[in-house]
Amino acid sequence: MKGFSKTDFYELIYKNERLSFLQYIRKDIICDVCYITLKNVITGETMTFDKSEIRGLRVAGDAANAS
Repeated sequence: MKGFSKTDFYELIYKNERLSFLQYIRKDIICDVCYITLKNVITGETMTFDKSEIRGLRVAGDAANAS
């Protein structure tokens, strides 16, 4: 994945859970840990993920890849 876009929708596999309809909010690095914050555009829920626990991340419609 080249980078995040605020206009794309993402699908994520995190700790064996698949999440869809996610929109990029921001990336933070705190104490050498990278966190990705995404918002579910259907439910409005905002979620922050530890990047090391992400097993797959893709733009909706692209092949899944682990970053």
